[in-house]
Amino acid sequence: MTVGAIAALEPSLGSDRFAETLARLDELGPPSELLERAPAEAAAALDLDRIVLSRVDNGRLTAQSLHAPAWQYSAEDALIALRAASASIDYPSVEGEVLRRRRPQLVRVAEGDPVERRAYADVMGWREYVVAPIMLEGRVIGFFHGDRHAGNRALDEQDAANMGTFALCFAIVYERAILRTRLRIQRQEMRQIASWAASRTSELTDRAIALGPDDFEAAGGSTAAGTGTAGRGDGTGESALQELLTRRELEVLRLMVQGRTNADIAREFVVSQGTVKFHVKNILRKLHAANRAEATSRYLRLTLGQGGPAGS
Repeated sequence: MTVGAIAALEPSLGSDRFAETLARLDELGPPSELLERAPAEAAAALDLDRIVLSRVDNGRLTAQSLHAPAWQYSAEDALIALRAASASIDYPSVEGEVLRRRRPQLVRVAEGDPVERRAYADVMGWREYVVAPIMLEGRVIGFFHGDRHAGNRALDEQDAANMGTFALCFAIVYERAILRTRLRIQRQEMRQIASWAASRTSELTDRAIALGPDDFEAAGGSTAAGTGTAGRGDGTGESALQELLTRRELEVLRLMVQGRTNADIAREFVVSQGTVKFHVKNILRKLHAANRAEATSRYLRLTLGQGGPAGS
């Protein structure tokens, strides 16, 4: 469903203005920027004064971002207070009912109505507001809350319906932003793999070929387990590692053995921590090690008797 088609669901919103709002959201960068800007865009599109965007965490609402008039109070201070007032969405809360029915709702506060029934009531001082669930893959992942200043037009059911439409559109735009981010990360990982493969291929093809048994076979056919060379001090353990790992991976492994962290190694080689993590992952895979401690143990077994870990 396109943004224009979704905007047509609710003509009263003003399809042009609504479509423009959604297009602006869709053009934003990472999901974090979308979460930050969504309340202000919702307030403009829906003619509301205050909008709270919350996420659902283990049956509770946690405020993510807020739009409010600058003349009323500091939005930054209010957001801190909202996050401290994390609200339960269990029965009999209004949000619990919205979660169960999965439909937007207009809420008017009756005299004597317990504040516990309304999320953020102590902070926001709701008299009337609209609330709508944000749904993805059949799950409610968050909520929009919104109200209008007391001096302006009162809220009605149409405002609730409009909020529901906006929440539906936001969910689609947010999902697209998440997928774009994941694809970008995967492309970066694939480029790293391709770079490693090219480097490894270059090392293999550049190596001189001699008439005789392969060095790896000469080393006893050692594998990542290294049991055949453990405890040997004649250099075969180190040779097996050089056959198994690239030069940079061996350098990273030696620093791991010294107890250096990913951040330390990244600073040592002037690379990103992501690149170090990529090397560590390859090292663990090639050594058939479940973790860094196991990789260190296998390195020491292979190089035992050679004066301790290289580079120490």
